[in-house]
Amino acid sequence: MSDTQISVSDTVDAPVERVFALLADPDRHPDLDGSGTVRASHTHLAITEAGDVFVMEMEHPDRGRYTVENHVVRYEPDRALAWAPAKPGAQPSGHVWSWELAATDDDHTLVTHTHDWSAVTHEPVLERVREVGEDQMRRSIGLLAEALG
Repeated sequence: MSDTQISVSDTVDAPVERVFALLADPDRHPDLDGSGTVRASHTHLAITEAGDVFVMEMEHPDRGRYTVENHVVRYEPDRALAWAPAKPGAQPSGHVWSWELAATDDDHTLVTHTHDWSAVTHEPVLERVREVGEDQMRRSIGLLAEALG
């Protein structure tokens, strides 16, 4: 962990292919959200490459309901998936959510979930990026493990 990044890891009881497939399905993201802010996918298509954009409906106690466009910045099948959120029609604001996967054996995967905001320069965004903390990110890995179970 640093001043501009949180990273958490744990092992889940599932093969890396199943873990990646679940993470690449935006319709399942509300099931995996440890922060409780992700409500629904508007895209209904699996992520298939860097450059894809998937739209999520979010809800925050202070901001109400809103949508976010997530620009896929990393896509490595069975290894890594990352996206940079943006307001609809805008460029990403500089923070990235990522998942890195490593098979520990045929039936277990080491999952690392990272939120990196080192490229954020806009002060209002900097105030919000720390709203999701380490505990919520660990909960996301736990929810991922449950969804795979």
